[in-house]
Parts: sequence; structure tokens; C-alpha cells
Amino acid sequence: MAAFLDACRFLPTAGGTTDWTYSSAVGGYQSPSAAGVVNGRLYKYRAESADLTQWEIGEGAYNTGTGVLARTTVLFNSSGTTSKISFSAAPSVAVVALKEDLISVEEANSFTTTQKQQACTNIGVTTIGQAALGQIPGTTGSTQPATGFIGERVTNSGSLTFAGSAVSGNICSQLVQPGVWDLEQFATFGGPGGTTSSDWVSAISTTSATVSSGVVAFTCHSRQPSGADISMVHSAPRSRVAISVATTYYLNAQATYVGGGGYSVSGNILATRVS
Repeated sequence: MAAFLDACRFLPTAGGTTDWTYSSAVGGYQSPSAAGVVNGRLYKYRAESADLTQWEIGEGAYNTGTGVLARTTVLFNSSGTTSKISFSAAPSVAVVALKEDLISVEEANSFTTTQKQQACTNIGVTTIGQAALGQIPGTTGSTQPATGFIGERVTNSGSLTFAGSAVSGNICSQLVQPGVWDLEQFATFGGPGGTTSSDWVSAISTTSATVSSGVVAFTCHSRQPSGADISMVHSAPRSRVAISVATTYYLNAQATYVGGGGYSVSGNILATRVS
């Protein structure tokens, strides 16, 4: 597989079987340098005489220092062989694309693994895989999405013993990098025997130890008539945030209770990258 140049056609200094040394651009076309040729990169060419009785299609690397396009591999020629044509005069040489250089929608290509990886990189696909129409290929095995890629998940957990009834505190926190994320939280409230509880609140916030300010994702609030030895579990659906700078999110909680100390909550915060 070779690289491409737009509208590049030139006259070399000589014919024969020597490599193509650039002399001048053909009228209406660009020189290799004007077309953005890259030193050492492979290009396909078609060389042809003015009357088209002699022609050659091949591949070689271009040397920007010498202005030479090598005739390393001859693919087809007017003699029906793969040998260099001995041109009787300097031919016209054009950089061309052949069938094997283009992705086909009708038949299989024979690209190398390196070429496939480069193609995936060019279009922003990070993994070579197969998928049904309309699906994004995944990876096999247990490899997790890398940092910065869709599906990346960061999580943290912790616990909190409340300093008092209706006093907010922080369970845990998680630093989230720029991007679009889905946030989730889980919290389990409970306390020692004889403690009467009636109100539970948990929230994801950009401010630590508060359930009333800086709330960006959601607030879970449960209330019922006061009763002894009652616990509560909060499990909230995903909520989406879009951030341009790294941001710390806090899982905060608060409980209303009467009785012995030691009323507590444990939980975790999860962030999943979606973009």
C-alpha cells in the first residue's frame, strides 16, 4: 500500500532504466514537493511515453534530498513483464493510486496489520475488531477501557459516622478528568440498637460535607415515621455531567435520628466516561 499525492505529474531528467529524477512539472499538474511529498515514503507511479507505446506502473520511495522516485518494484508494464522498461525518451511520470491502495466495499483487501492499525488511528478507532452493521467493535478478554477512552470507569468508596443528627458529612470523593461522564452513587445507612431514625439524605456534590449546595448529579431523600433499628439503602440511577476541567465529586450524606451515637453510612461513587 502506497501513499497518495494530489495532481502530481512530472518529467524526469532521462528515460532508460534509471530511477526517476525530477526535472519539471507537467503543465496543469503539481511537482512532488508542491503536492507535499514525504521523504522516504512509498508512492505508486505510472510512467508513459508520449505515444503510450511504452508504459510502466511501479512503486518506490521518494528522496526529497535528491528529487529521485525509485523504481524499486515494477508491477505492470507495456511488455507484459515486471521488469523496468527502457524508455527511449524521458516519459511523463504521475503519482497514482491503484486498486490495492484503496478500501473496497465489494471485495476483501489484503492490508497488513500495520496498515490496518494506521487506518484505525486515522479515523479515531482504537481497536481493530469485527462488528455487525451499526455496532462498535469491542475487545475480547478482560481488558478494561484505557484512561481517556469511552467506558473508562473510576470509583471510590468510604464510610462516615455522623457527628450528630441532621449534620451533613462526606462519605468519599472521586477526582474526574475532563469529558462527559455518568455519575452513580450507592449509600447504606444504619446504626446501633435503640437508635430511632426517620430521615436520610445522600447527594453527589462539588462541595464536601453538604447535601444542600453544589449538588450537580442528584439528591436521594427518604423519610418515614420515626422508628427504631431502621436502616435505609440509596441506589440512584446514572446522571450525566460534562466538565472541561478536572473536578472532584463528593458523596455526601445526612441522617436524622434520636438515640445513641454511632449512626453511620457507607457508600461509593462511580463515574463512567461516555465521551
